Amino acid sequence: IVVLHYAGDLINDNILRAMGNAKYRIRSKTLRGDTAEMAIEVFSKTQNLVFLEKLRALEGVNDVTLIQYDGEYHG
Repeated sequence: IVVLHYAGDLINDNILRAMGNAKYRIRSKTLRGDTAEMAIEVFSKTQNLVFLEKLRALEGVNDVTLIQYDGEYHG
């Protein structure tokens, strides 16, 4: 799961474009005033995480967090 915090109206399309050929699914999107949080489930069989740097470099993106998720949550 990739969690992004960002600000700006047009950045959503840039985020999806930066995902490139990675197979993904948007899991949630939360809007809070001028900022947004998006959680994207990424399906990858390799450790190629180049898209993370592309996401982080986008203007308006405040932070990018990658969380390993195997379908179960204990807590």
